[in-house]
Amino acid sequence: MATDRVNIFPSRTNLVLMNQRIMAATRGLNLLKRKRDAIELKLREVVAELEAAQAVVDKVMANAIFSMAKANFLDADLRACELLNTGKADIYMRIKNTRIAGLLLPQFQLFVESPGSFPLTGLSRGGEQVEVVRARYQDAVRTLIALASLEYTANALQDGARQNNMRINGLEFVVIPRFQNTITYIRDELEEYEREDFYRLKRSQGKQRKAKEKFTQLIKLKNLTPEQLAVLEEQQKHRRSSIVTPGLAADFDINEFLPMVQRSRENAGAGEAMKF
Repeated sequence: MATDRVNIFPSRTNLVLMNQRIMAATRGLNLLKRKRDAIELKLREVVAELEAAQAVVDKVMANAIFSMAKANFLDADLRACELLNTGKADIYMRIKNTRIAGLLLPQFQLFVESPGSFPLTGLSRGGEQVEVVRARYQDAVRTLIALASLEYTANALQDGARQNNMRINGLEFVVIPRFQNTITYIRDELEEYEREDFYRLKRSQGKQRKAKEKFTQLIKLKNLTPEQLAVLEEQQKHRRSSIVTPGLAADFDINEFLPMVQRSRENAGAGEAMKF
């Protein structure tokens, strides 16, 4: 709507200010659009990696479960592995923060310590199968951590893209049109002020021109003889179009100037300066 504008006084300074604000908003809009493109590109890459990881995770989990079933079938003794180093974790996860297109995204990383054999492996039956189970489940955990990291990154990118689109829509359809309506309002008001000033100036010039014409008529009538003044007055009474004295306007009123001419002549006869 045209009435949706900033409540500001219409002046040239505010017009320059609003133009600067529009330039800043346009620059910010372009940056947000570039950020949106970068987020969408990264999101497509993450979604592709996520789909690949989801296709792999089923196979990895199936292999881990099958290795555990095979170890149980072979009567492998896992109690020694469970009792060894119970106070210290061999697998732990770290979070590494990365920044993508201005978004802070945490990534999960899996670290495995002492990936080799257990010292007590082989004291009972199925020691080799225990190592197989260990390796398969480490792969499963690593795949699950990667999948969780990709899912979290994809969700964060979607939220960031949604917020970025809201900012773009706000700037493009609310803020910038409001600034443009304000500029249009200020320009209309300034043009109205200019028209008023122009009309006022023309009125002033018209009054000055009329005063100058009256002064010129008075100067010309001052040099006329009483007989010429009488003839001119007679012409004014009958509203004739012809004028005896060249250079006098046809639409002036001689009765307006006769008292002034008589007064000026009386003052001139007394040796005083003529006053108008």
